[in-house]
Amino acid sequence: MTKRTTIEPRYVEFIPKDLDSGILYISERFRTASHLCCCGCGSKVVTPLNPAKWHLTDHGSSVSLSPSIGLGTLPCKSHYWIRRSQIDWYPNISELQTRRAQAADRYVSQVYTGEIKPPPRPPRPASIPTTQTWFTGLTAWLRSIFK
Repeated sequence: MTKRTTIEPRYVEFIPKDLDSGILYISERFRTASHLCCCGCGSKVVTPLNPAKWHLTDHGSSVSLSPSIGLGTLPCKSHYWIRRSQIDWYPNISELQTRRAQAADRYVSQVYTGEIKPPPRPPRPASIPTTQTWFTGLTAWLRSIFK
């Protein structure tokens, strides 16, 4: 198996049943992208494009996909980023990383679909209004003049 270093974006309406190696098939209609694992193992990788999963950035002649592709449930355990159609390899993903990523994916998907509500944001700390700071400075200056 030879690891790929690049991938070519190809926009399609429907993702084909049989994928060619080195091609990232992108269906805007169905908001998904698919490719064969870049390690060469031949596994099909499907990346749903939505705020809870992956985000595709089109740079014209190249694309980026984020977050990374971590295939901890596949035998190859590959982990890589697609940035400007270049494959940036990371060490194989561990079982612990896979479990954490799956838990995070479940949570984000449940928030995205409305199944659960995210915890409320903590209140902002009270800040000193700028007028009070300005007034304090003016008072100190006036005191220094009349001493």
